Amino acid sequence: MTSTVTQATIAALTSTSYDTLSTTIGIMVVIVLIVLLLQKELARVLVGSRAQPWIHAFDLALVPLLVAFLVIVTGRLAELLR
Repeated sequence: MTSTVTQATIAALTSTSYDTLSTTIGIMVVIVLIVLLLQKELARVLVGSRAQPWIHAFDLALVPLLVAFLVIVTGRLAELLR
């Protein structure tokens, strides 16, 4: 099953253009980033001091998404400035 998933993933990635792929991934990253930021703020407001472990977990999840967001924005800006 692992080789089937890998082959399906490779086929999906190679069949689409860079522009389509980066737009789709960019939209997903932004949506997940917004949802996690909202959940973090809601946990901070609603739960109080019991929310510290949750807030720390959200911080850990947000770091890779912020890096991905910055890479996508930088790539898009570089493409526009060409």
